[in-house]
Amino acid sequence: MTASESNSHYIKYHHISDDPALIAKAQSLVDLYRLSRQQQRQSNRDFEAAFNAILTSIDIFQAYDGWSLYIPTNNNLFSGTLKRNSTYTTDLLDALKWLIAKGYLEQVSGVTRPKKKNSKKRQWLPKAYKLTARWLSEISDKPLSDPRLIRRNPLAGYWECRKKIDGAKVAVTPSDRQLKLHTAMLADTDQALEAYDKFMVNVVTSIGHSAINPAQLSMMRIFSNGSLKQGGRLYSAVQNYKKYTRKYLYFDDEPTLEIDYSAFHPHLIYHQAGQEFKGDDPYVIEGFDRDHVKVAFNIMLNRRGSKDNKSAAGTISEELDVDLLQATALENAILQLHAPIAGQFNSGAGLRLQRLDSNIALSVVNHFITKHQRPIVCIHDSFICSVRDTETLILLMADYYSIIVGEVGMRGIKGTAQEFSEPLTDAINKCFEQDTDGITASSWDALVAKEGVNDPPSIEATEEDVSDAEAL
Repeated sequence: MTASESNSHYIKYHHISDDPALIAKAQSLVDLYRLSRQQQRQSNRDFEAAFNAILTSIDIFQAYDGWSLYIPTNNNLFSGTLKRNSTYTTDLLDALKWLIAKGYLEQVSGVTRPKKKNSKKRQWLPKAYKLTARWLSEISDKPLSDPRLIRRNPLAGYWECRKKIDGAKVAVTPSDRQLKLHTAMLADTDQALEAYDKFMVNVVTSIGHSAINPAQLSMMRIFSNGSLKQGGRLYSAVQNYKKYTRKYLYFDDEPTLEIDYSAFHPHLIYHQAGQEFKGDDPYVIEGFDRDHVKVAFNIMLNRRGSKDNKSAAGTISEELDVDLLQATALENAILQLHAPIAGQFNSGAGLRLQRLDSNIALSVVNHFITKHQRPIVCIHDSFICSVRDTETLILLMADYYSIIVGEVGMRGIKGTAQEFSEPLTDAINKCFEQDTDGITASSWDALVAKEGVNDPPSIEATEEDVSDAEAL
């Protein structure tokens, strides 16, 4: 199964390959590039690394399976104050432009402005390209690298600190003081995510019967506002697959499910205040759509109000595409329901909570692959695991919530999965009820074997992680 014609991945250059075949091809492209430019070797330019990163990314992001790739070529992203990150080198930009000019990459769409998820706002996406017949005949018609020989690009660490400059999110270097204060945390992050990569590269990962490169699961921890105290969530390419597509993720042909904390941030902020939300669902308010309440709540939690404007009604109106009167009514209803934590709204508390939930996520992932030695994928504050690991994951999520947040218990979890057979569904439900004494390893073997591998109706991805000024 391949992607639909409209599907594209946003190319990233976080990996390179040690595969001799790919290295040789990268060198041959360097020779062609220099010949076409009538250039001699220059010691201060590393085109071998640039072409290696490009060829590796072509493998990772499924260009040989028909996916198109969003490829920005805006000079500002590759140098200066708006440089996106350390992998965006001028050598790489020159190599990309040469591949396009020589007809190896063909533009299939121009700059687009799709709507952001759950918002009427639009984002910029750069031009999309596909491999041409010339690429397939002269460079390769199939992936060049053994996935096990793909490793982290030395220019790309396992964490990044970002800041908005002129509307663009760019990587910045934290101050020496920040680095000193957070030395242990950053070292733990590097160690955990490197161990994760080494473990997951040996797991056969697929969506239905369609294999995906393990590097798509590789994660980076992103801090926000130039501060190592804000954000810190884990990001990977696999999270850009739509949620219904992720239901068909398989680890070594074992079906998976995605488990997440229920209304995570509302309960988390109550617990930080030493309180409990008295109701069942923090997002349910009579007279309002639950999805609207959730969006508005998170806007109010993430927004930093100015001294003269403490109301988020204008932002709520814009995001939900409702009039200001409706937005104001919704804001007031949330303030009334959540009066005990009202002081946290419009304070930018959301990024501080992300820092906390990212500590939980990193701990769960690290424990899973080092102690339990089983595959897992993190999607912000949710986790995807094999169905046989459901109870283990639930218990770990509860344990690390209590360890990191304090002596409190998580309020609830929920699971999302494709439609399974009745016996497998019953076994999963028993995991949620922690009533698994009669389910043995051989029982899981039989349930998994009988279930087989199912393909999704389609494989689709949505890119959501670029800001308006990052586009081209």
